[in-house]
Amino acid sequence: MIRKVDLVMWTKNGAETLPLVLKRISEVIPHEFVNSHIIVDDHSTDDTREIAKSFGWQVVFNEGSGISDGANTALKRVTTEYFISFEQDLLLAREWWQNIPRYALPKSVAIVSGIRLSVGLRVLAKIQEYEYEKCRRVQEARKFDFDKFLRGKTLDNTIYKTAVIRGLGGFPKLSISTGVDTVLAYRIHASGYEWKVDYTTKSIHLRKGLKDAFSHVYWYGTCHDALSMTLLNKPTDLKKMMIKLFFSPVLGLHITIKKRCPQTLYVYPLIRFNNLRGVIDSRKNTNKILEKQE
Repeated sequence: MIRKVDLVMWTKNGAETLPLVLKRISEVIPHEFVNSHIIVDDHSTDDTREIAKSFGWQVVFNEGSGISDGANTALKRVTTEYFISFEQDLLLAREWWQNIPRYALPKSVAIVSGIRLSVGLRVLAKIQEYEYEKCRRVQEARKFDFDKFLRGKTLDNTIYKTAVIRGLGGFPKLSISTGVDTVLAYRIHASGYEWKVDYTTKSIHLRKGLKDAFSHVYWYGTCHDALSMTLLNKPTDLKKMMIKLFFSPVLGLHITIKKRCPQTLYVYPLIRFNNLRGVIDSRKNTNKILEKQE
């Protein structure tokens, strides 16, 4: 039985979404189960800290920079057996508290999350639903598919067993500003624990539009090589990404038919294209730096 939990969040210039996000958390997580509210702020230049304090959250500064350092700064202040993390652009599902914590009780389970959908962008939500359905089948079959295994495992609506995370040395310390959840998922699996995802509990990822979404997947692409080196000790398989891009119109058509959303016909290939473009541009920049050093 879970008696008390610490709530943690890492922020940077989140004033635009934070009031809505914090209000929803207070509505979903019963006050009597909350031990403390901790926000680790990465030196925001907007009203993030003032907004957090107005909602009763304790604000501390990130001891480093980025999500990795922010998560570990928060972990140092956790005093409960379980803790929950959120991100500043995640509107928590109203049924989250009823659905998620109960999955964390078995000894084999270290982390539990719901999923997040870009509900404001119907086409992205439909693509995400399609991908999550495949991941759910893999989880239910208890098979290990590397790509599908990692999907859905995020830090933004997630409950953890504190002792397990500390036993792993805390959150992964990465040189890039993404992939903390990905590397943590791999380490959890390698240590014999389970990170369970409830694909029926759907929180809302607050996105501005398709342009913002394409920029995000491009940025993620620029981090691909560093993340692949961390996990697999080799760079991203560019040939595999090109093959996926080549066949993306076919898969886009399949998603269009299955999800009855015509936009996916061109949006899905554009997602693949921008992701690949990020990888290629990152390698070009790396090569330029190496050439200057020679």
